[in-house]
Amino acid sequence: MKGKSILHTFFKLICFIAMFTLSKVCLAQDTIVFGVNSPGSPPYLYLTKTGTEYQGVIPDVLNKLKQLHGYKIQYIDSFRKRTESFLYKGEVDGFLSSSHWLEFPNQLIHTIPVLEHKSYLYGNQAFAEGSTLDNSPRMTLCTRRGYIYPALNPYFDNGKFIRVDSDSQLSMLNMVKIDRCNIAVMHEFNAMAILASDAFKTTHLYKSDFTTDIVELSIFLRPELTEIKQHLDVIITNMKSTGELANTLQKHIEKSL
Repeated sequence: MKGKSILHTFFKLICFIAMFTLSKVCLAQDTIVFGVNSPGSPPYLYLTKTGTEYQGVIPDVLNKLKQLHGYKIQYIDSFRKRTESFLYKGEVDGFLSSSHWLEFPNQLIHTIPVLEHKSYLYGNQAFAEGSTLDNSPRMTLCTRRGYIYPALNPYFDNGKFIRVDSDSQLSMLNMVKIDRCNIAVMHEFNAMAILASDAFKTTHLYKSDFTTDIVELSIFLRPELTEIKQHLDVIITNMKSTGELANTLQKHIEKSL
């Protein structure tokens, strides 16, 4: 009986080790489902010209997670608000955002900041010297439908800016181009890419000297994914310290122009 007991204990130990090893293998093969705010945003996260895969600073970061820790990365394209709701529901694992833009930021965890996001105003007339948000005249302002603009909300509320929603960044600048809006608010890299396109080669739009908003961008994750957050924090820290992050940012700025 004693021999059977020892054998049984040994068998249980072998099973435990096997299960532990298998769980580690399964974990290494886990897929991270990453939400993309359609149609993406260069240089952060955007489709190649063939439209077959995503590239950008964030895919470069996530590819290191894949190389170092074995995670597979799957991208899901959706509208921004829907992507955010998917994350709360656990239908995606992460996406790039700022706590200023989220409805319930405390329900999520996030990495250290990856990049700084600066927005400016763009118009078909030069901005007066010394212009600020406070001393700007009353104007129609093109915005992205479903987007939150915390820094501009007071100006929408007091009527200084009249918000006109549009479905895409391209249509926002097109509306400025044809005088449907006086100005548009846009992230500097998005505007650079659009203004460098064939559709705007003969059009000159002016950029404000002042920013409308500066926020830090991080990768937001489901609260259960603390280990992935820790891995990403190390990756981002290393990429910053070696200059790799600055280099990949510049590379994707140039590619998107």
